[in-house]
Amino acid sequence: MIRSALTALVCLASLPVMTGVSIAQTTSPTDPAAAQITFPYLEMLEARLDRALADRRVVGLVAAVIEGGEPVFYYTHGETAAGNGETVTPQTLFRAASVSKTFTGTLLGLLEADGLVDLSQPVPGDVLRLQGARQPTLEEIASHRTGLPPNAYDLDLEAGQAPTRIRERLARVDLMCPVGDCYTYQNVAFSALESVVAQATGGDFASALRERLIEPLGLPAASVGTAALTASPSWARPHSGWRRLTNRPGDPTSPYDSIPSASGLNLSLDDMVVWAQLQLGSRPGLPDAVRSRIHAPLTDTLRETRRLGELRSRVEQTWYGLGWRIYDWEGRTLVLHSGYLSGYGAQIVLEPETGFAFVALWNSDNRPAWWLWPTVMDLRTGNGPGTWLDRFEED
Repeated sequence: MIRSALTALVCLASLPVMTGVSIAQTTSPTDPAAAQITFPYLEMLEARLDRALADRRVVGLVAAVIEGGEPVFYYTHGETAAGNGETVTPQTLFRAASVSKTFTGTLLGLLEADGLVDLSQPVPGDVLRLQGARQPTLEEIASHRTGLPPNAYDLDLEAGQAPTRIRERLARVDLMCPVGDCYTYQNVAFSALESVVAQATGGDFASALRERLIEPLGLPAASVGTAALTASPSWARPHSGWRRLTNRPGDPTSPYDSIPSASGLNLSLDDMVVWAQLQLGSRPGLPDAVRSRIHAPLTDTLRETRRLGELRSRVEQTWYGLGWRIYDWEGRTLVLHSGYLSGYGAQIVLEPETGFAFVALWNSDNRPAWWLWPTVMDLRTGNGPGTWLDRFEED
């Protein structure tokens, strides 16, 4: 097993990776002479990670914890490809999958604040047309209130069909509810927002992401699409198959490259930490009004709440905002999103009120990684045993 754990004394970019070192405390980056702030739960977290990630199906994983708006813990485990000996680092790029939607929601919030888009307006009919008495607004598309069946025509996208052709066919799909009345998660319909962004900015969607988010906000390695991923000095290969017996690196190419708004970004742990700090407001770049706008609950996601299974003992209600999920975790408001593409996973969980965040990226289909954030929440709040990962420990 190849892994390392380290804490943050200054910003992530300045830290060396120290193999086998774990120190669960930090000095405030804004005042190096300040007394050390101890977070005892991080030692327990590292121990849980070490045990759970011994699962042979976990090929590579990177994670970080932020407290009070500043990073306090980093963890890296494994390789960019099984057996190649190249360790994953905070600079290694992974596919972020649906965490990309948080970037789209944020971009829409910024464009709205600049007066370039009106999210209360209906989507142009030449971009998306649905059945029903009216067409969805841009806000309703960004918060999954189109009324379409969940994940409408995702399989056609995965079969290689063009998003524009698929969106034309959505006009013939019977709605599950009137537009605006219920939550049904979408990818293809969500991608209609790309045309709106392109019209507002005068360039394509990927260019808008780079020029209005990635570059000005200082994300060090973030990029869009497979070509950019594989051109990176360090990038993680996918390892697909939930019941696979061996780990074989696969091809990162994905049909979801054709809808970057929904699932096209590549991110490193460095990027995830910066993105979390921007969303928390501990790093300058996003106006408070924009953060409040995109994190505000817009639709009750009862379907999501029911899907949580055992987590319903902690999560009482869920919503969706502009590209972000919102959970009520035992009275705490969490703003979060996960992402999955075959062989890749991503998580970002924020508690804006306390400046907490947990972020993680990994490059293999495995079950333990999906239960990391509930483990962190249990350990840091002390309101649960933090044993979510125990079921995955191999003999």
